[in-house]
Amino acid sequence: MKPEDPDPLDGLLASWQMPQAETPPDFRREVWRRVSATASEPGWIEKLAWWLLRPKREACIIAAAIMLAVLWGLTHPAEPEFTPHDAYVMSVSPFDPHHLGGRYP
Repeated sequence: MKPEDPDPLDGLLASWQMPQAETPPDFRREVWRRVSATASEPGWIEKLAWWLLRPKREACIIAAAIMLAVLWGLTHPAEPEFTPHDAYVMSVSPFDPHHLGGRYP
């Protein structure tokens, strides 16, 4: 078939018209009913995620986490690396690893 030859389907495509059909009045409701009938019940993880991912709950959860972190920091202070006694002994002991490592090879 040469490019200048007319396609025999061109006439059929030109004469074709879209069929006019009325949709029933409850068409959308029926579609959503079928969709909901095939949808499965969400699991507990999905339910928990939907419960947690609400803007007001997110703000409350973040505020509670910050308050708990501050409370934990106030009630459990960091322990010092060395007690004053340990620091003194390390400063005068010639056998302390800090003294030996720097002076002798």
